[in-house]
Amino acid sequence: MNHSNIDLQRKSSESLDDFLIRLGENLEVYDLTWSEAADILNKESDEEYSESRWRKRYKTYVEFKPIILAKYANNEVVQEIQDSTLEQKKERYKLQAEKVEYNKLLREHARADLLEEKIIEAVEKRPTITVPQIHIKKNNTKRDFLLPISDVHDGVQFCLRGWDNEILNEYSPEIMEKRLWKLLEEFVSINDEQTINHVTVLNLGDSVDGILRMSQLMGLKLGVVDSSIHFAEFMSQWLNELSKYCVVNYYSIFGNHDQLRLLTGKRDEFPNENAQRWITKLIEANLRHNKNVSIHNCNEFMYTDVLGTKVLGVHGENERNLESSIKDYSMIYGKPVDILLSGHLHHSHEKTIGMSQGKDIEHIQLPSIIGIDHFSLKIKKTANPGAKALVLEEGKGRTVTYNIKL
Repeated sequence: MNHSNIDLQRKSSESLDDFLIRLGENLEVYDLTWSEAADILNKESDEEYSESRWRKRYKTYVEFKPIILAKYANNEVVQEIQDSTLEQKKERYKLQAEKVEYNKLLREHARADLLEEKIIEAVEKRPTITVPQIHIKKNNTKRDFLLPISDVHDGVQFCLRGWDNEILNEYSPEIMEKRLWKLLEEFVSINDEQTINHVTVLNLGDSVDGILRMSQLMGLKLGVVDSSIHFAEFMSQWLNELSKYCVVNYYSIFGNHDQLRLLTGKRDEFPNENAQRWITKLIEANLRHNKNVSIHNCNEFMYTDVLGTKVLGVHGENERNLESSIKDYSMIYGKPVDILLSGHLHHSHEKTIGMSQGKDIEHIQLPSIIGIDHFSLKIKKTANPGAKALVLEEGKGRTVTYNIKL
Protein backbone atom coordinates (compact mmCIF):
# COMPACT_ATOMS: atom_id res chain seq x y z
CA MET A 1 0.00 0.00 0.00
CA ASN A 2 1.34 3.45 -0.86
CA HIS A 3 -1.72 5.69 -0.47
CA SER A 4 -2.18 8.22 2.34
CA ASN A 5 -3.43 6.90 5.67
CA ILE A 6 -6.29 9.44 5.60
CA ASP A 7 -7.87 7.74 2.58
CA LEU A 8 -7.80 4.40 4.38
CA GLN A 9 -9.60 5.63 7.48
CA ARG A 10 -13.34 5.53 8.01
CA LYS A 11 -14.85 9.02 7.86
CA SER A 12 -17.11 10.26 10.64
CA SER A 13 -20.05 10.49 8.22
CA GLU A 14 -19.56 6.96 6.84
CA SER A 15 -21.40 3.86 7.92
CA LEU A 16 -19.43 0.61 7.84
CA ASP A 17 -21.16 -0.31 4.55
CA ASP A 18 -20.27 3.10 3.08
CA PHE A 19 -16.65 2.53 4.09
CA LEU A 20 -16.69 -0.96 2.51
CA ILE A 21 -18.12 0.44 -0.73
CA ARG A 22 -15.54 3.26 -0.91
CA LEU A 23 -12.65 0.84 -0.41
CA GLY A 24 -14.10 -1.64 -2.91
CA GLU A 25 -14.58 0.99 -5.60
CA ASN A 26 -11.08 2.42 -5.15
CA LEU A 27 -8.85 -0.63 -4.72
CA GLU A 28 -6.62 0.40 -7.62
CA VAL A 29 -6.56 4.07 -6.66
CA TYR A 30 -5.56 3.17 -3.07
CA ASP A 31 -3.23 0.39 -4.30
CA LEU A 32 -5.05 -2.16 -2.09
CA THR A 33 -5.68 -5.88 -2.33
CA TRP A 34 -8.90 -7.37 -0.92
CA SER A 35 -6.82 -9.03 1.77
CA GLU A 36 -5.48 -5.65 2.88
CA ALA A 37 -8.95 -4.09 2.66
CA ALA A 38 -10.33 -6.90 4.85
CA ASP A 39 -7.72 -6.17 7.54
CA ILE A 40 -8.75 -2.50 7.57
CA LEU A 41 -12.47 -3.34 7.74
CA ASN A 42 -11.99 -5.95 10.49
CA LYS A 43 -10.03 -3.44 12.55
CA GLU A 44 -12.76 -0.82 12.07
CA SER A 45 -15.66 -3.22 12.86
CA ASP A 46 -13.84 -5.25 15.51
CA GLU A 47 -14.67 -8.40 13.55
CA GLU A 48 -12.53 -11.25 12.18
CA TYR A 49 -14.24 -11.84 8.86
CA SER A 50 -12.34 -13.42 5.99
CA GLU A 51 -11.35 -11.52 2.88
CA SER A 52 -13.97 -13.55 0.99
CA ARG A 53 -16.76 -12.39 3.31
CA TRP A 54 -16.06 -8.69 2.74
CA ARG A 55 -15.53 -9.16 -1.01
CA LYS A 56 -18.86 -11.03 -1.43
CA ARG A 57 -20.65 -8.37 0.59
CA TYR A 58 -19.29 -5.69 -1.75
CA LYS A 59 -20.16 -7.82 -4.81
CA THR A 60 -23.78 -8.05 -3.62
CA TYR A 61 -23.92 -4.26 -3.41
CA VAL A 62 -22.52 -3.94 -6.97
CA GLU A 63 -25.12 -6.39 -8.34
CA PHE A 64 -28.14 -4.75 -6.70
CA LYS A 65 -27.07 -1.09 -7.01
CA PRO A 66 -28.53 -0.48 -10.52
CA ILE A 67 -31.80 -2.25 -9.61
CA ILE A 68 -32.30 -0.15 -6.47
CA LEU A 69 -31.43 3.06 -8.31
CA ALA A 70 -33.84 2.32 -11.14
CA LYS A 71 -36.72 1.53 -8.80
CA TYR A 72 -36.40 3.98 -5.91
CA ALA A 73 -34.09 6.90 -6.68
CA ASN A 74 -35.22 10.15 -8.30
CA ASN A 75 -33.36 11.65 -11.28
CA GLU A 76 -31.30 14.05 -9.15
CA VAL A 77 -29.97 11.24 -6.94
CA VAL A 78 -29.24 9.03 -9.95
CA GLN A 79 -27.31 11.84 -11.66
CA GLU A 80 -25.29 12.53 -8.50
CA ILE A 81 -24.32 8.86 -8.17
CA GLN A 82 -23.49 8.59 -11.86
CA ASP A 83 -21.25 11.68 -11.64
CA SER A 84 -19.48 10.21 -8.63
CA THR A 85 -19.02 6.87 -10.41
CA LEU A 86 -17.64 8.64 -13.50
CA GLU A 87 -15.01 10.46 -11.43
CA GLN A 88 -13.98 7.19 -9.79
CA LYS A 89 -13.64 5.55 -13.21
CA LYS A 90 -11.50 8.45 -14.42
CA GLU A 91 -9.16 7.99 -11.45
CA ARG A 92 -8.93 4.25 -12.13
CA TYR A 93 -8.19 4.77 -15.83
CA LYS A 94 -5.60 7.42 -15.01
CA LEU A 95 -3.85 5.04 -12.62
CA GLN A 96 -4.00 2.21 -15.17
CA ALA A 97 -2.48 4.49 -17.83
CA GLU A 98 0.35 5.46 -15.47
CA LYS A 99 1.07 1.78 -14.75
CA VAL A 100 1.10 0.95 -18.48
CA GLU A 101 3.62 3.75 -19.19
CA TYR A 102 5.77 2.70 -16.25
CA ASN A 103 5.83 -0.95 -17.34
CA LYS A 104 6.58 0.11 -20.93
CA LEU A 105 9.56 2.11 -19.67
CA LEU A 106 10.81 -0.85 -17.63
CA ARG A 107 10.54 -3.18 -20.65
CA GLU A 108 12.36 -0.68 -22.86
CA HIS A 109 15.31 -0.37 -20.47
CA ALA A 110 15.40 -4.13 -19.85
CA ARG A 111 15.55 -4.89 -23.60
CA ALA A 112 18.35 -2.40 -24.17
CA ASP A 113 20.34 -3.67 -21.17
CA LEU A 114 19.94 -7.31 -22.26
CA LEU A 115 21.14 -6.53 -25.79
CA GLU A 116 24.19 -4.73 -24.40
CA GLU A 117 25.01 -7.70 -22.15
CA LYS A 118 24.73 -10.18 -25.03
CA ILE A 119 26.91 -8.04 -27.29
CA ILE A 120 29.60 -7.66 -24.63
CA GLU A 121 29.50 -11.39 -23.87
CA ALA A 122 29.97 -12.25 -27.56
CA VAL A 123 32.84 -9.80 -28.03
CA GLU A 124 34.71 -10.83 -24.90
CA LYS A 125 34.85 -14.46 -26.08
CA ARG A 126 36.76 -13.66 -29.27
CA PRO A 127 40.33 -12.52 -29.96
CA THR A 128 40.93 -8.85 -29.22
CA ILE A 129 42.57 -6.22 -31.39
CA THR A 130 46.37 -6.09 -31.21
CA VAL A 131 47.02 -3.17 -28.89
CA PRO A 132 50.13 -1.02 -29.49
CA GLN A 133 52.56 -1.10 -26.57
CA ILE A 134 53.42 2.57 -26.81
CA HIS A 135 53.81 5.00 -23.92
CA ILE A 136 52.55 8.48 -24.78
CA LYS A 137 54.35 11.33 -23.03
CA LYS A 138 52.20 13.29 -20.60
CA ASN A 139 50.73 16.50 -21.98
CA ASN A 140 52.27 19.45 -20.13
CA THR A 141 51.54 22.10 -22.75
CA LYS A 142 48.19 23.26 -21.29
CA ARG A 143 46.71 22.66 -24.73
CA ASP A 144 44.42 19.87 -25.92
CA PHE A 145 42.79 18.65 -29.11
CA LEU A 146 39.06 18.33 -29.69
CA LEU A 147 38.25 16.18 -32.74
CA PRO A 148 34.48 15.97 -33.36
CA ILE A 149 33.15 13.77 -36.16
CA SER A 150 29.54 13.63 -37.26
CA ASP A 151 27.09 11.88 -39.56
CA VAL A 152 29.10 8.92 -40.83
CA HIS A 153 25.96 7.04 -41.98
CA ASP A 154 27.69 3.68 -42.37
CA GLY A 155 25.75 1.10 -44.38
CA VAL A 156 24.36 3.34 -47.12
CA GLN A 157 25.51 3.29 -50.74
CA PHE A 158 24.66 5.81 -53.48
CA CYS A 159 26.02 7.85 -56.36
CA LEU A 160 24.52 11.34 -56.56
CA ARG A 161 24.82 13.01 -59.97
CA GLY A 162 24.33 16.57 -61.20
CA TRP A 163 22.55 18.04 -64.22
CA ASP A 164 25.35 17.02 -66.59
CA ASN A 165 25.64 13.55 -65.09
CA GLU A 166 28.74 14.59 -63.14
CA ILE A 167 29.24 12.94 -59.74
CA LEU A 168 28.30 15.28 -56.90
CA ASN A 169 29.00 12.70 -54.22
CA GLU A 170 29.52 8.95 -54.05
CA TYR A 171 29.35 6.95 -50.86
CA SER A 172 29.59 3.38 -49.57
CA PRO A 173 31.04 1.59 -46.53
CA GLU A 174 34.36 1.36 -48.41
CA ILE A 175 34.40 5.11 -49.18
CA MET A 176 33.52 5.80 -45.54
CA GLU A 177 36.62 3.88 -44.45
CA LYS A 178 38.85 5.77 -46.91
CA ARG A 179 37.57 9.13 -45.65
CA LEU A 180 38.12 8.28 -42.01
CA TRP A 181 41.63 6.94 -42.68
CA LYS A 182 42.35 10.21 -44.50
CA LEU A 183 41.04 12.11 -41.47
CA LEU A 184 43.40 10.12 -39.25
CA GLU A 185 46.39 10.88 -41.49
CA GLU A 186 45.54 14.60 -41.55
CA PHE A 187 45.11 14.70 -37.79
CA VAL A 188 48.38 12.85 -37.11
CA SER A 189 50.18 15.48 -39.23
CA ILE A 190 48.49 18.25 -37.23
CA ASN A 191 49.52 16.57 -33.97
CA ASP A 192 53.12 16.32 -35.22
CA GLU A 193 52.99 20.07 -35.80
CA GLN A 194 51.38 20.94 -32.45
CA THR A 195 52.97 18.12 -30.33
CA ILE A 196 49.96 17.97 -28.01
CA ASN A 197 49.58 14.15 -27.94
CA HIS A 198 46.13 14.17 -26.32
CA VAL A 199 42.73 14.29 -28.01
CA THR A 200 39.05 14.15 -27.12
CA VAL A 201 37.22 12.44 -29.99
CA LEU A 202 33.51 13.19 -30.01
CA ASN A 203 31.16 11.17 -32.22
CA LEU A 204 28.09 13.38 -32.67
CA GLY A 205 25.80 10.57 -33.83
CA ASP A 206 24.27 9.08 -36.97
CA SER A 207 27.09 6.53 -37.16
CA VAL A 208 24.77 4.26 -39.15
CA ASP A 209 22.16 5.23 -41.72
CA GLY A 210 19.33 3.25 -40.10
CA ILE A 211 15.80 3.20 -41.48
CA LEU A 212 13.85 6.38 -40.76
CA ARG A 213 11.79 6.21 -43.95
CA MET A 214 10.94 3.42 -46.39
CA SER A 215 12.82 5.13 -49.25
CA GLN A 216 16.09 4.40 -47.45
CA LEU A 217 15.72 0.66 -48.00
CA MET A 218 16.80 1.00 -51.64
CA GLY A 219 20.09 2.65 -50.66
CA LEU A 220 21.20 0.36 -47.85
CA LYS A 221 24.14 -1.89 -48.65
CA LEU A 222 24.26 -3.14 -45.05
CA GLY A 223 21.32 -3.67 -42.70
CA VAL A 224 21.05 -1.83 -39.39
CA VAL A 225 22.67 -4.64 -37.37
CA ASP A 226 25.40 -5.35 -39.93
CA SER A 227 26.24 -1.66 -40.36
CA SER A 228 26.39 -1.23 -36.56
CA ILE A 229 28.85 -4.12 -36.25
CA HIS A 230 30.86 -2.89 -39.25
CA PHE A 231 31.16 0.62 -37.84
CA ALA A 232 32.05 -0.62 -34.35
CA GLU A 233 34.78 -2.89 -35.76
CA PHE A 234 36.16 -0.16 -38.00
CA MET A 235 36.06 2.52 -35.29
CA SER A 236 37.84 0.17 -32.89
CA GLN A 237 40.67 -0.22 -35.42
CA TRP A 238 40.67 3.53 -36.10
CA LEU A 239 40.91 4.51 -32.42
CA ASN A 240 43.50 1.81 -31.83
CA GLU A 241 45.67 3.28 -34.61
CA LEU A 242 45.15 6.82 -33.28
CA SER A 243 46.33 5.65 -29.84
CA LYS A 244 49.83 5.14 -31.29
CA TYR A 245 50.14 8.93 -31.46
CA CYS A 246 47.79 10.32 -28.79
CA VAL A 247 46.07 9.51 -25.54
CA VAL A 248 42.41 9.31 -26.61
CA ASN A 249 39.15 10.12 -24.80
CA TYR A 250 36.23 8.85 -26.90
CA TYR A 251 32.65 10.07 -26.41
CA SER A 252 29.57 9.25 -28.48
CA ILE A 253 25.98 10.46 -28.43
CA PHE A 254 22.67 9.36 -29.92
CA GLY A 255 21.72 10.36 -33.46
CA ASN A 256 18.26 10.24 -34.98
CA HIS A 257 19.37 7.76 -37.67
CA ASP A 258 20.83 5.50 -34.96
CA GLN A 259 17.37 5.07 -33.42
CA LEU A 260 15.66 1.70 -33.72
CA ARG A 261 12.07 2.60 -34.52
CA LEU A 262 10.34 -0.54 -33.35
CA LEU A 263 6.67 -1.52 -33.61
CA THR A 264 5.02 1.69 -34.90
CA GLY A 265 8.18 3.25 -36.31
CA LYS A 266 7.51 6.56 -34.56
CA ARG A 267 10.35 8.88 -33.64
CA ASP A 268 11.54 8.84 -29.99
CA GLU A 269 8.99 6.16 -28.99
CA PHE A 270 11.87 4.08 -27.59
CA PRO A 271 14.64 6.69 -27.15
CA ASN A 272 17.05 4.29 -25.46
CA GLU A 273 16.77 1.73 -28.28
CA ASN A 274 19.68 3.32 -30.10
CA ALA A 275 22.35 1.49 -32.10
CA GLN A 276 24.96 3.97 -30.88
CA ARG A 277 24.80 2.38 -27.43
CA TRP A 278 25.65 -1.07 -28.83
CA ILE A 279 28.37 0.38 -31.03
CA THR A 280 30.00 2.08 -28.05
CA LYS A 281 29.85 -1.11 -25.99
CA LEU A 282 31.47 -3.08 -28.81
CA ILE A 283 34.26 -0.51 -29.12
CA GLU A 284 34.78 -0.53 -25.36
CA ALA A 285 35.02 -4.34 -25.31
CA ASN A 286 37.40 -4.37 -28.29
CA LEU A 287 39.76 -1.83 -26.73
CA ARG A 288 39.50 -2.87 -23.10
CA HIS A 289 43.23 -3.63 -22.92
CA ASN A 290 44.36 -0.40 -24.59
CA LYS A 291 45.63 1.92 -21.86
CA ASN A 292 45.84 4.87 -24.23
CA VAL A 293 42.09 4.86 -25.00
CA SER A 294 39.21 5.71 -22.63
CA ILE A 295 35.70 4.91 -23.87
CA HIS A 296 32.92 6.86 -22.14
CA ASN A 297 29.27 5.82 -21.83
CA CYS A 298 27.00 6.77 -24.72
CA ASN A 299 24.20 9.22 -23.88
CA GLU A 300 21.84 11.69 -25.50
CA PHE A 301 24.27 14.53 -24.70
CA MET A 302 27.98 14.85 -23.96
CA TYR A 303 29.24 17.43 -21.43
CA THR A 304 32.90 17.59 -20.51
CA ASP A 305 35.61 19.95 -19.28
CA VAL A 306 38.66 20.28 -21.53
CA LEU A 307 41.30 22.38 -19.72
CA GLY A 308 38.61 24.61 -18.22
CA THR A 309 36.53 24.93 -21.41
CA LYS A 310 33.04 23.51 -20.89
CA VAL A 311 32.04 21.59 -24.02
CA LEU A 312 28.51 20.36 -24.76
CA GLY A 313 27.90 17.97 -27.67
CA VAL A 314 24.46 17.29 -29.19
CA HIS A 315 23.43 15.60 -32.42
CA GLY A 316 21.29 18.56 -33.43
CA GLU A 317 17.96 17.21 -34.68
CA ASN A 318 16.16 18.96 -31.80
CA GLU A 319 17.99 22.28 -32.07
CA ARG A 320 16.09 25.07 -33.84
CA ASN A 321 18.43 27.89 -32.83
CA LEU A 322 21.92 27.05 -31.55
CA GLU A 323 22.38 30.45 -29.91
CA SER A 324 19.21 29.94 -27.89
CA SER A 325 20.21 26.33 -27.18
CA ILE A 326 23.42 27.41 -25.38
CA LYS A 327 21.42 29.68 -23.08
CA ASP A 328 18.61 27.15 -22.60
CA TYR A 329 20.91 24.24 -21.70
CA SER A 330 22.86 26.44 -19.26
CA MET A 331 19.65 27.51 -17.52
CA ILE A 332 18.04 24.05 -17.46
CA TYR A 333 21.07 22.15 -16.15
CA GLY A 334 22.72 24.96 -14.18
CA LYS A 335 26.07 24.48 -15.90
CA PRO A 336 28.11 26.85 -18.09
CA VAL A 337 28.55 26.06 -21.79
CA ASP A 338 31.54 27.62 -23.58
CA ILE A 339 31.31 25.58 -26.79
CA LEU A 340 28.21 23.87 -28.20
CA LEU A 341 29.02 21.29 -30.90
CA SER A 342 26.31 19.88 -33.16
CA GLY A 343 25.97 17.85 -36.36
CA HIS A 344 22.86 16.63 -38.21
CA LEU A 345 22.72 19.31 -40.94
CA HIS A 346 25.68 17.99 -43.00
CA HIS A 347 27.23 21.45 -43.38
CA SER A 348 29.24 23.74 -41.13
CA HIS A 349 28.93 27.19 -39.66
CA GLU A 350 29.90 28.80 -36.37
CA LYS A 351 29.15 31.89 -34.35
CA THR A 352 30.50 33.61 -31.24
CA ILE A 353 27.65 34.82 -29.03
CA GLY A 354 29.50 36.10 -25.95
CA MET A 355 32.52 35.78 -23.69
CA SER A 356 33.30 34.48 -20.21
CA GLN A 357 36.53 34.55 -18.19
CA GLY A 358 38.76 35.10 -21.21
CA LYS A 359 37.02 32.48 -23.36
CA ASP A 360 34.53 32.99 -26.18
CA ILE A 361 31.09 31.42 -25.89
CA GLU A 362 30.34 29.89 -29.28
CA HIS A 363 28.39 27.28 -31.20
CA ILE A 364 30.01 25.22 -33.94
CA GLN A 365 28.01 23.30 -36.53
CA LEU A 366 30.14 20.40 -37.82
CA PRO A 367 30.38 19.12 -41.40
CA SER A 368 29.57 15.48 -42.09
CA ILE A 369 31.66 12.49 -43.11
CA ILE A 370 29.02 11.42 -45.63
CA GLY A 371 28.68 14.82 -47.33
CA ILE A 372 25.74 15.64 -49.57
CA ASP A 373 23.08 12.93 -49.95
CA HIS A 374 19.64 12.76 -51.56
CA PHE A 375 17.89 14.21 -48.51
CA SER A 376 20.28 17.14 -47.98
CA LEU A 377 20.09 17.90 -51.71
CA LYS A 378 16.29 17.91 -51.51
CA ILE A 379 16.29 20.48 -48.68
CA LYS A 380 19.17 22.39 -50.38
CA LYS A 381 21.54 22.03 -47.41
CA THR A 382 24.71 20.91 -49.16
CA ALA A 383 28.42 20.78 -48.35
CA ASN A 384 31.47 18.66 -49.06
CA PRO A 385 32.43 15.95 -46.55
CA GLY A 386 34.79 17.08 -43.83
CA ALA A 387 35.69 17.48 -40.17
CA LYS A 388 37.29 20.01 -37.83
CA ALA A 389 40.19 19.66 -35.39
CA LEU A 390 40.14 22.25 -32.60
CA VAL A 391 42.98 23.29 -30.32
CA LEU A 392 41.75 24.30 -26.86
CA GLU A 393 44.07 26.22 -24.57
CA GLU A 394 43.78 26.62 -20.81
CA GLY A 395 42.26 29.99 -19.92
CA LYS A 396 41.64 30.88 -23.58
CA GLY A 397 39.27 28.27 -24.98
CA ARG A 398 39.50 27.58 -28.71
CA THR A 399 42.61 29.15 -30.22
CA VAL A 400 43.15 27.20 -33.47
CA THR A 401 40.78 25.47 -35.90
CA TYR A 402 41.81 23.09 -38.68
CA ASN A 403 39.21 22.55 -41.41
CA ILE A 404 39.83 19.10 -42.88
CA LYS A 405 38.43 18.33 -46.33
CA LEU A 406 37.63 14.69 -47.00
